[in-house]
Amino acid sequence: MFCTRCGKGNRDDASFCTLCGASLGQAPGALVLERPSSTKRIRWIACVIAFLVALVIVTSIAVHAWVLDQSDQSGHVIVDGETVVGADGKPIVLVRNSAAADVTWGQLRQFLSSDHTDRIPYNDSTFSCGDFAELLYSNAEKAGINAGYVVIDFAPGAPGHACNAFQTTDRGIVYIDDTGTTNGSVNADKTVDLEVGRSYCPASIFANRGQELTWECIGTVSSFSVTW
Repeated sequence: MFCTRCGKGNRDDASFCTLCGASLGQAPGALVLERPSSTKRIRWIACVIAFLVALVIVTSIAVHAWVLDQSDQSGHVIVDGETVVGADGKPIVLVRNSAAADVTWGQLRQFLSSDHTDRIPYNDSTFSCGDFAELLYSNAEKAGINAGYVVIDFAPGAPGHACNAFQTTDRGIVYIDDTGTTNGSVNADKTVDLEVGRSYCPASIFANRGQELTWECIGTVSSFSVTW
């Protein structure tokens, strides 16, 4: 019960206001407000929290899908609205295998050891990093292994790069750089710790007979996207 004279809140069964002493008889126009119960307030707060959590999840899924999968229905790789092309200027095309699955790191190593994409000679005008990543992607999918195509940007003005990603069941995402040498004379299967702000420095997976290769660090990663 609220006093009509001073607005003071009083007990519902009070006859007089405890502040100004005015009569609290429920005459016409007396102001009586029902306060919401604590249970109702808790339910309302829970609903608000649930809505906010759902909004964050939906937004995260949308952003994740935009960043990690920007290929169109033709299998072309689209990054920032641009179609990624190979050394010959033709679009990179990813051919997926719906039956492909994630594998262990050991199974991935076994596949890489038998795959000879890295032995193809590198050539700026005919077969460059984008083509290596495209071919390794296709070969992995044909072998029943889920693969990802990675496009990497370095400092403004520096050439970009491409490699592959594999979601292993025991080591999480593993990034593989399969770009070969100009003469294709050595095993060029490499792993790389891919992270924004970190130097891109590949390391050999398999030892080359009589050779210990140190691969050049290309640059500091400014951004990258993965198309699965």
